[in-house]
Amino acid sequence: MVITHLSLLLMLGLAACPALAQAPTLTYLGRASVKLVAAGGFSIYIDPYAPGDYAERADLVLVTHGHRDHNQVDLVTLKPKGGIAAPAGAVQGHDYRQVKEGDVFTAGPATVRVVPAGNGNHPRDASVGYVITVDGVSVYHAGDTSLLPEMAALAPLGIGYALFPTDGFYNMGGAEARRCADLVKARHALAIHSSPKGMYDAALAAALKGPDVLPLAPGQTLTLDK
Repeated sequence: MVITHLSLLLMLGLAACPALAQAPTLTYLGRASVKLVAAGGFSIYIDPYAPGDYAERADLVLVTHGHRDHNQVDLVTLKPKGGIAAPAGAVQGHDYRQVKEGDVFTAGPATVRVVPAGNGNHPRDASVGYVITVDGVSVYHAGDTSLLPEMAALAPLGIGYALFPTDGFYNMGGAEARRCADLVKARHALAIHSSPKGMYDAALAAALKGPDVLPLAPGQTLTLDK
């Protein structure tokens, strides 16, 4: 476990190196909004919308599609060399990198793979998910989606943490998200976008079941391990 390794380093007096003293973190802000911070401080916001702490300036903002509850990039202050990536037409009033499924790009220490997403409420040609790899950990944000057979192709990526919508109204519910988790074969699965209207619904989030599921409520931060 990361905590054990860090404790050992502290005891040995080796924790002066920032790369060893820290681990990447994932903070859930609500709805589909999350913040991923690498060990060295490189920060990524995905689908900014939910009220929360956006005080940390961003190196990268990722938007999965153009619905207003996913693309409020003005909530985030970019660092001088920070940037935005989104499908074509998903963001207004900003210059940004236009992405589509199949794209792969790097930003600082992060590698970003753009993967399929979509359902009857979210056209596939205007929606994406992301697999972000940083510090040796891969995080999959599925975007607004239902089960797609292409999700099985993500299994070889060795995803550590997979985030799935579970609202059961605009997207799949918990049972279908469970099937997606089984396809992706991530070590851990988490529910996001659990409420059809609000920021979070504990019961609908809990509908994603399994021993690999990690509960995460808005405002909570998870330390990611390899």
